[in-house]
Amino acid sequence: MDAPYTAAAANFSGDLRHLVAQQTLQVMACYGSDCRYSAVSPALSELLQCSEQMLIGQTDQALVSQAQRPDTSQDYWQQAADALSVVVQTERSVQRIFTVSTTSGEQQYQTTYTPLKDEHSQLCQILAISQAVSLVYLQRPNLNNPVMDIEMPGLETASLADLSTAKSHIAADSCDAHTSQSVDSSSFVGDRTTNDEPSNPSAKDGVSTYHMAELMQIVLDSIPQYIFWKDKNGAYLGSNHRWAKMAGFKDSSQVAGITDDDLPWTPEQRAWYRQCDNQVMETNTPMLRIKQSQRQANGQLSWRETSKFPLHDAKGNVVGLLGTIEDITERKVAEDLLKQSEATFRRLAKQSEMLNQLSTQIRQSLKIESIQQTTVDEVRQFLSVDRALIYRFTPDWNGQVAVESVADKSFSALGNAGMNNQFHREYVEQYKQGRIIAISHVSSASLEAQHRDYLKSLGVQAKLIVPIHVQEALWGLLIADQCSDEEPGTKDTEEKAAKTREWEADEIDLLRALAGQVGVAIYQANLLAQAKQGAVEAEEKAGQLEAAIQTLQQAQAQLVQTEKMSSLGQMVAGVAHEINNPVNFIHGNINPVEDHTQDLLDFLQLYEKHYPAPPEEIQIAAEEIDIEFVQTDLKKILVSMRAGTRRIREIVLSLRNFSRMDEVGCKAIDIHEGIESTLLILQHRLKAQTNRPAIELVRDFGNLPLIECFASQLNQVFMNILANAIDALESELKANPNGEKVPRITLRTEAHGDRIVIKLADNGTGMPATVRDRMFDPFFTTKAIGKGTGMGMSISYQIVVEKHHGQIECFSEAGVGTEFVITIPVSMKECRVE
Repeated sequence: MDAPYTAAAANFSGDLRHLVAQQTLQVMACYGSDCRYSAVSPALSELLQCSEQMLIGQTDQALVSQAQRPDTSQDYWQQAADALSVVVQTERSVQRIFTVSTTSGEQQYQTTYTPLKDEHSQLCQILAISQAVSLVYLQRPNLNNPVMDIEMPGLETASLADLSTAKSHIAADSCDAHTSQSVDSSSFVGDRTTNDEPSNPSAKDGVSTYHMAELMQIVLDSIPQYIFWKDKNGAYLGSNHRWAKMAGFKDSSQVAGITDDDLPWTPEQRAWYRQCDNQVMETNTPMLRIKQSQRQANGQLSWRETSKFPLHDAKGNVVGLLGTIEDITERKVAEDLLKQSEATFRRLAKQSEMLNQLSTQIRQSLKIESIQQTTVDEVRQFLSVDRALIYRFTPDWNGQVAVESVADKSFSALGNAGMNNQFHREYVEQYKQGRIIAISHVSSASLEAQHRDYLKSLGVQAKLIVPIHVQEALWGLLIADQCSDEEPGTKDTEEKAAKTREWEADEIDLLRALAGQVGVAIYQANLLAQAKQGAVEAEEKAGQLEAAIQTLQQAQAQLVQTEKMSSLGQMVAGVAHEINNPVNFIHGNINPVEDHTQDLLDFLQLYEKHYPAPPEEIQIAAEEIDIEFVQTDLKKILVSMRAGTRRIREIVLSLRNFSRMDEVGCKAIDIHEGIESTLLILQHRLKAQTNRPAIELVRDFGNLPLIECFASQLNQVFMNILANAIDALESELKANPNGEKVPRITLRTEAHGDRIVIKLADNGTGMPATVRDRMFDPFFTTKAIGKGTGMGMSISYQIVVEKHHGQIECFSEAGVGTEFVITIPVSMKECRVE
C-alpha cells in the first residue's frame, strides 16, 4: 500500500467515527475488528440510555456482565454480541431484529451488521445500522426465504490463466479506488478541520445533505465489494468507484442513467441480469450469492458472487434494487481446479480399479474369454464409447473381431474380418512397433479413401487403436469406437462431420495398460493351457500305463486261472484216460468172468449130485470155505463189480465232459451236461460234513435245445458261481451252527426264443450293495488273503459277455440270498473261432 492511501485511510477512519458520534440521526454504531465500540450515534445512546463514554472501548458481551438488572438493553447487548461473533467468523453481513423498551413502549429494530475490509481483504471495522421495523418496513422483503446459491446458466469453467489476469485487474481496481478515496476523504476532512465552526449554520445540529452524500460515497468506495443500485426500470442510479471502474467508467458519477444495454455484457449475460432483477423486484425477495461470470470493460472474464436486495420507498413499495458483487475469481479458479483434480483423481482411481480388477481376474481364473469380455465391457463404459472390441490376428495377418461390447446391437461388428479381409502391411508393421492410432474424426483424418470408407461403413466417427502384444509378438488390437447416431453405412452429414472426439492422454494410457494386461493374461493363459495339456497328456499316459498294467495283471491272473483250469482239465482228462483203460478192461472181462464162474458153479453142483459123499478132507475144506455161501455171494460180487465199473465209467465221462479237452471252438452241447459235470466235481463239498448238514440241490431244468458255446469255459463259469455259493452257505452255517435253515442251491434253466437263461441261486446271507456293485471288478474279493484271487467272477463276466455275447447279472438281498442270472444266445454264429 502506498503512503497517500495510508494517510487518507487513517484520516477517513477517524473522521468517520467523529461524524457518526456527532451528526447522524440514525441508530448506528461502528465496531473495531475486536468487536469493541469505536463510535456510536446519539440516537443509539438515547435508545440504550447509555452515554458515549460508557460504550466506547467496551464490547457488548462486557456490557451484559456489567448490567445490574435484566432489561431489554441487556438483551440487546447479548444479541448484538452473538451477531458480531457470526460476522467475525463468516465475514458476511447478518441481520437481527431486537426489541427495545422506549418511552412510548417496546419497539422492534432491524439491525444490519456489515463487515468492512481493508485493502488486504482483512476485516477492519463492522458497521451496525438499525431501523425501526414499524416505521420503515411497511412491506418487508421476504428475508426468511431468499433465493440463494444459484448459478448463471452456461457458467464458464475457470483456469489458472484467468487467475493471473484477475489478480492484476483486482490490484488495479484497488489502487484506483484507494486513490479516489484518499482525494475525496482528504477534501472532506480538510473542510471539517480548517474551520472551527461549520460553514453552514444549520450544520450545528446535523451535517448537510451534500456532506452526507459524500460521506456515503466514501463509505461505499472504501469497501472491496462492487456496489450498484437501479430503479425499477433497470436504469442504474449509482455505484461505488470499484463497480464503475469495472464497467469501464472513470468514476461513479458517469453511471447514473445507463442500462445493461450500454455495458460490455454479452446478450446472454444481459438476459440473465434482467431475469434476476425482475425476480427480486416482482417477488420482493432478495437473491443471495448468485454465481456468474462477467465480461469486464477490458475484455477480461471474471467470476462474481452477486447479491441483490429490493429497495423500498417510505410506503414500503419496491422502487428498485441494490446489488453487491464480490470477486470470487480466485475461489472459482481454486474450486474448478479442485473439481478437475477430483475428476482426474476419480478417473485415475477408476483406471487403477479396472487394472486391479483385471489383474485379480487374471490371477483368479485365467479364462481368456472372460478376461477379454470384461476388458471390452469396462473400456466401453469408462470411455463412454459406443463400441469396444478386440481384433485377433491370424498367422497370415488376416483376422476378425473376436469379442466386443456395444451400446446398441446396431453397432455390432462381431466376426467382422476387417478391410477386405486384409490389413495393410504398413499398419501391421506399425502395430508391431507398438504404435497407437488415435483418430479424432474419420472425415478429417489422414486416411486412405478405402480405409475411410470402410470405417464409415461401420458408423465410426472417432477411433482409438492400441496393439496387444504377447511376449513382444503382435497378437491383436484393443479398439474403442465412437460411432454416429445413424445406422452404419448411411451417408455422412455436415453435422456428423463436425463431431469429434479428442482422446485424452489418460484415456490412451488406460487403453495401453489394459492392452498390456490382456497380453499378460493371454500369455499366462497359454502357459496354463500348455501346462494343462501337458498334465492331460501325462494323465492320459498315466491312465494308459495304469490300464496297461491292470490289463497285464488281469491277463496274468486270467492266464494263471486259465492255466489252472487248463491244468485241471488236463489232469482230469489224464486221470480219466488212465482210469478209463483199466476200467474198460475190467468192465469188459466181467461178462466172461460171469460165464466162467457160472460154469464152475454148474460143474460143482454136478459133482455134488454124483458124489454126494465126498472124502472127509473135501468135506472139511467145503465147510471151511462155506461153499454154499461162496456160491451165493460170488454172483453178488460180480453184479457189484459190474455196477462199480459202470459208475467209474460215468465219472470218467463226466470228467471228460467238464474238461472238454477233446473239443475245439464252439460246439453244440447239452448245457445240462455241463452243469451236472460241474456238480460232480463239487460233489464232495455238497455232502454233509461233521460240522454242517448236506447242502440240498434243487434242479428245475427246462427243455433246452443244444447250445453253441465254448463248453469248458461255461463250465468254468458254473464252477466259479457254485463254489462261491457253497462258500457263502458254509460261512453262514459256521456263524450260526444251530440254525434251522436248510442250506440250498437252486438251479433253473429256461428257454426264451433264441436265448436261454440259467439261474444259479443260494439261500445264504446275501451281500451288501457295495460288494454287489464291484462283483465283477478284477482283483476284487471279500475272502481272506490266500483264499481267493478276485479274478473268478471277472473272468466269468468276460466269458459270458465278451465270448458268448450274453449277459450275467447278480441280484442279492441281505438275509435272503444271492442269484446269478446268465443269458446266452442259442446260436453262436458270431463266436470267434479259437
